[in-house]
Amino acid sequence: MTKITISRIETNIGTFRISGIMALTSLMFISVDILGSDGWEALIVDPQTQWHKTLMAACEVHLAEQQNITKA
Repeated sequence: MTKITISRIETNIGTFRISGIMALTSLMFISVDILGSDGWEALIVDPQTQWHKTLMAACEVHLAEQQNITKA
């Protein structure tokens, strides 16, 4: 398992920062913050919410792109 941090990732529903754990076939969020008008606000990590699904997909794309960059 590898600890990961994404300091800023933009999606169609907002801007997030995340920390998590990545295994070979899975990604688990430890903490998720959304950028609000007053700064970063912590969210409760609930896999049943739509933002969780959207953010998970965005993180998977981001991490795959980062992996391709480091291989090049």
